[in-house]
Order: sequence, then C-alpha cells, then structure tokens
Amino acid sequence: MQKIIFTDLDGTLTLKDTYTKFILQNLKLGVVLKNLPTLAMMLIRHKLKVYNDDDVKMVTFSMFFTGYDRETPLDGFAESAQWNHKVLRRIEEKRKEGYKVIIVTASPDIYVDYVCNYLGYDGYICTKTVDAGRYLDGAFDGKVCNFEEKPKRILEFLDGKKPEHTISYGNSAGDFAMLEFCDESYFVNKLDIKRYEKQ
Repeated sequence: MQKIIFTDLDGTLTLKDTYTKFILQNLKLGVVLKNLPTLAMMLIRHKLKVYNDDDVKMVTFSMFFTGYDRETPLDGFAESAQWNHKVLRRIEEKRKEGYKVIIVTASPDIYVDYVCNYLGYDGYICTKTVDAGRYLDGAFDGKVCNFEEKPKRILEFLDGKKPEHTISYGNSAGDFAMLEFCDESYFVNKLDIKRYEKQ
C-alpha cells in the first residue's frame, strides 16, 4: 500500500503565486492594452465578491493565453520561483520514508508538468486546459482544481484504492477540503507550518 503526500503549489510549496508569475513572464503589451476595460471590470467584481478566485483565473486565462504555444520553452520558470524551503524539507524527509508526492493545484497544466519534473515529484493533479492541439484556445477542460474539486480529483486519481496513509499541505480556503480529506494535514504560511485541526 502506498503512502502519499498531496500538496498545494502556490503559497505552499512556493511563497508567491506561480500563475501570476507565469502571466507576467508571458505578458504582451498589446494584449494588456486591448483587455484593460475587461481587467478593470473583473477586478471590481472580484473586490465586490461577484467574482471568486476561480472566476478570475478563467477570465485571465482566456484573456492572456488564447493562442499560446504549448511548445514555448519554460527554461528558468521553476528555477526562479520563490520556494518555501521549510515545506520542501519536510516533504523530502517523508520521501525518504517512502512517501510519493503529488502536487494538487488550481494552476493550469501548461506549466505544472514542468514544475513537477523540476521538483522530481511523482505526479500532479491540476486545472486542465482544453486539448485543442499545439495552440491553446483559452478554455479550461472542466472546473478549476480548487476547493471541493481537489478531493474529488484525488479520489479519481486513487481509483478507489485507499493508500496506507495520506498527508496534505495547503495554505488557503481553496485547500480546506483537501486538508479535511487526508489522514494528516498541515496549514502553511510564510513563517510556520501548523497541524490542521479538522472540523
């Protein structure tokens, strides 16, 4: 029976959001100028809580990545991320005890595979993009992998086979359902890692 760690990416393995970093790395001024009114309206709706974080991710993904080439080199993206070394060390200790590590993130698959390989982890569960060939059509295939979607995707990943023990790490409300799901869970902030008390 396997022992598995399910860990969030943004704000957990890293100190800052990788999706924002990815947007900034691929930003084109013309696209920004063209979409300024939409961006302004989206920010207002988010502030008024009409849009949640998942809505913002869907809108910005369509805005910035329609036509994005999947074969764009990602060299340096993971290397330049601000990693949370406290969490990485904890996970590495558990790997030595035989735990597999799966990243579970709302971030899109266009760079999560690269990050997973960079860390040498065993797999990932993330927001899927529509398979429209080499160039993205700007849409997600299904829901953003966040909130209740995280344990749902974990169950699909496990294919009905309960591991010997599961550990999870997360840092936000989007991770609470995953933290509740796993046997042993930890809430992460920039300064500390605390045992998550299940509700």
